Amino acid sequence: MTNFSPKNLSRLTVSLLILILAMPVLGDKPGTWTELAPVPHGFIGVEGMSVAVVGDRIIAALGFDAGDTNKTRIYDIAGDSWSFGANAPGTSSEGAGVSHGGLFYTAGGRFIGSRKDLWSYDPESDIWTVLAPMSQARTGLALAVAGNAIYAFGGRTNPGGPCSGGALASAERYDIDKNVWTPIAPMPFALSDRAAATMGGKIFLFGGCVNAFTFVADVDVYDPVTDTWSTAPTDMPGPRAAFYAVGTKGDAVYAIGGWNGVVPGVQTNQAYHVAKDNWTTETPMPVGRAETGAASHGGQIFIIGGAKPGFGNSVPNNEAFKP
Repeated sequence: MTNFSPKNLSRLTVSLLILILAMPVLGDKPGTWTELAPVPHGFIGVEGMSVAVVGDRIIAALGFDAGDTNKTRIYDIAGDSWSFGANAPGTSSEGAGVSHGGLFYTAGGRFIGSRKDLWSYDPESDIWTVLAPMSQARTGLALAVAGNAIYAFGGRTNPGGPCSGGALASAERYDIDKNVWTPIAPMPFALSDRAAATMGGKIFLFGGCVNAFTFVADVDVYDPVTDTWSTAPTDMPGPRAAFYAVGTKGDAVYAIGGWNGVVPGVQTNQAYHVAKDNWTTETPMPVGRAETGAASHGGQIFIIGGAKPGFGNSVPNNEAFKP
């Protein structure tokens, strides 16, 4: 029988404290960044992944790791640990990811040229499914879910890297039940490497670029009900592109990292408050980078992978921000 003397209890208390302190703790106050388990990689890191939350896990699929990959990386949020699922149907990077109905979806990307592909992944069965392709091949597209549909916006025909040209204005809608794509009203301007978020039934698109010399700070809003666009929202404080995804909390959208045309991997963290139609500057990301994935869960925003200082210089960083 264990002797629970005061001395042993004291040792047990110290041991428990050490264990608790060693555990990863997400930010405990607003404005806190927390470093988490790095993205599993084969070379120096991973950039351009398709990322989304499914349940209590983050799926970070595909991406560039000294070459485009077909890897399915699964991050356990509670356990701060990574595992791998079945490989995707093909290799790709610079596509976009969303989740709906317990499934993960990735669209677009590149393989030699730009991809039209739409694939879904079921984390429970560990099975990938090839779905109806888009009508337009898109690298560096923006993707969002509204209702029972997935919306693909813009992107580029050039697979050579962020803002490499061939920007698109076209957009299309995927009916999840019917497995069919249909065209919708094009964006106001041809742009690639934007990010999208759904708020209040409308889809907000942020930033983007025409090419490596023309970056924008535009915020455009698409209404899925009326199939119309508005350019009225207040633009971003400065032009940025290639953040590939944004995080949300409440009615705020957080645009973190990206490329501003000068610095390929910035630390910028800015929040757009939908109800107030204004922007605030938040605590900068500890390691600035572009081509990141972003996912929101439990009041935290996870920024996963990316490239710094330039594209192809991938990093494995995985960090969480508590607004």
